[in-house]
Amino acid sequence: MMTKVISLGLGVQSTALYYMASMKEMPTANVAIFSDTGRESTATYSYLEYLKNWQKQNNGIKIAVVKDKNLYQDLIYKSNSTRFASIPAFTSSATGKVGMLRRQCTGDYKIRQVDDYIRDHVYKLPKRARRPQTDVCIGITLDEAERMSIPRERWKVNVYPFLGLKVDSWGNVERIPWAVPRDRKNIMEWYKQKNLPIPPKSACVFCPYQSDHTWAMRKLHAPEDFAAAVRVDEAIRNSTQQGIKNPVYLHRSCVPLSEVEFNITETVEWGECSGTCHT
Repeated sequence: MMTKVISLGLGVQSTALYYMASMKEMPTANVAIFSDTGRESTATYSYLEYLKNWQKQNNGIKIAVVKDKNLYQDLIYKSNSTRFASIPAFTSSATGKVGMLRRQCTGDYKIRQVDDYIRDHVYKLPKRARRPQTDVCIGITLDEAERMSIPRERWKVNVYPFLGLKVDSWGNVERIPWAVPRDRKNIMEWYKQKNLPIPPKSACVFCPYQSDHTWAMRKLHAPEDFAAAVRVDEAIRNSTQQGIKNPVYLHRSCVPLSEVEFNITETVEWGECSGTCHT
């Protein structure tokens, strides 16, 4: 039987996958893997502790928390990092045109860390060894089906239970006979039916893909988290050693985060986030 893992982002969808597989409402998994980038929200870390306790009390699927790479520390102390941790922060040209830096954080600090855990701990293989074909379950729902992606690795099959589909590295798409396609609204209703707490939105506190409303609420209700984001914002400002000539900012206004006057009516998250960080 093929090994199956859950890519646990600790958001609403992937956490529902975890619960459902643990409750045998869908095929179980060998392990659920959460890659901790170093500074998720305080609320997310609290929910992780709740989920760990639930796992113990309900004989749930094993939860593995990977902390091998710390994006927060690499951004704060970027001169000590072996490579530049590129997040989709903002910078402006001499003419004032605002652009975004290349986003590598999801691949380097989320996806690759899950993949390495599968190699090192699930299969206990040396670094260059080929992994057996593995199902990686991802919690993307019908309302965000465009985020479904083809895995780059030959050994990996991306499984999307809430889409009812799976795809391999050749782009072959198959329907999953046991899956029940669901949208986010269906998932929220499922939490209520099971009397389970709904997870907070999961993302790095310094992620540039945030609406002004999200930034404002973080500043108001989670000042420690906002302070951590400000620290990153200040640390990345001068990134000339990383080859970026102009100042870098977390907010698209290219104003220091501590000085931004947020428009709380803007509730739509900004940017083209892949959705694989916090599903």
